Amino acid sequence: MNSTPEQLRFASIPAHTVRADFAGGGLSSDLGPVLLRGVDLRIGLTKRLAAALPDRRHQSYVSHSYHDLLTQRIY
Repeated sequence: MNSTPEQLRFASIPAHTVRADFAGGGLSSDLGPVLLRGVDLRIGLTKRLAAALPDRRHQSYVSHSYHDLLTQRIY
């Protein structure tokens, strides 16, 4: 007996349908970070997060911004 539902439905968003489908299809393990990056570029979450964190590093030794470091760790 398979207890996994065929499809999950989420709360509605005006003009959008959100669902999780377990049917499989053409999946890639790389798709998640690609989608996450696309969403982040649209809403600017990592930029706002990096701006909110105080950077106490000595600037003469900094090669990578907080934003670069966050995006590397997240996706």
